Amino acid sequence: MQRIGVARRLLPSVAIFASLLCLWSPAHANDCKPVADSSRISVAGGSITEILFELGVSERIVGVDRTSNYPAEARELPQLGYVRNLSAEGMLSLAPTLVLGEHDMGPPNVLEQLSRVGVPIVAVPERFDRSGIVAKVRCVGDVVAEADRARAIINALPQAPVPSGAPERGLVILNMEEGAPIAAGADTSGHGFLALAGVENVLDFEGWKPVSAEALAAAKPDIIVITERGLKSAGGIDRLLAHPALASTPAAGSRAVLSLDGMAMLGFGLRTVTAAQELRTYLDEMNSAMQVPVSHDANGRD
Repeated sequence: MQRIGVARRLLPSVAIFASLLCLWSPAHANDCKPVADSSRISVAGGSITEILFELGVSERIVGVDRTSNYPAEARELPQLGYVRNLSAEGMLSLAPTLVLGEHDMGPPNVLEQLSRVGVPIVAVPERFDRSGIVAKVRCVGDVVAEADRARAIINALPQAPVPSGAPERGLVILNMEEGAPIAAGADTSGHGFLALAGVENVLDFEGWKPVSAEALAAAKPDIIVITERGLKSAGGIDRLLAHPALASTPAAGSRAVLSLDGMAMLGFGLRTVTAAQELRTYLDEMNSAMQVPVSHDANGRD
């Protein structure tokens, strides 16, 4: 995390693939009920991987998608592609007894191939608030028959922070694409993250979209929240704030920028509430200290 301002893979042989077609049963799951066998889990989604590790069942994971970069041990596991662009052959080569993923895993034809050979598939529902995180943990715990451990994790989950005054107006930038900030509108994890920290999203469109200089000048964000990868792609804090789409905003004037690990912030897993607390603390310090902006750096990953 940075504060700125006061602010693996195995290629299947034809023989292996054919044997898998013959051996797997046709049963499959698509809800949060326990599956018959969760001894070999292919995971699609970083937040699900994090929860499985916290549940103490990481030894069951046989492969993960590219967003599963936390904890560090997850990066040593066989890789299955990106969460929305998975490889059926790669997954089947690992002989999973369960595919467990986030709500948007795919593509659909890959899931169809997996289901056709009888691999249970569970897509965990997503909602971008603290209750959604609780429901996600409960669902994963139920599916892998670790409900008691899931309850303990839920009980230890921090509460969402509460702002002391009127909500600040903020902006979440995922990255810079062809010179334009890609920012969070409604119905996105970015929007939900701001709300979790008690911050009002200045953008009223839906989804992640590029934003023009004119739109951001009119929106007047007090705080810019950006992923660490996004800040790096922008060339650092000075180049980010000098960007025509941001230079005239109040946030640029006060150098009120917070850079956070992207999965921690937007994955809506166990680290997201803590990331929201980071944002809340940053804003409270900014509002109360009223001092000259300084820079604070911390190591982090995105």
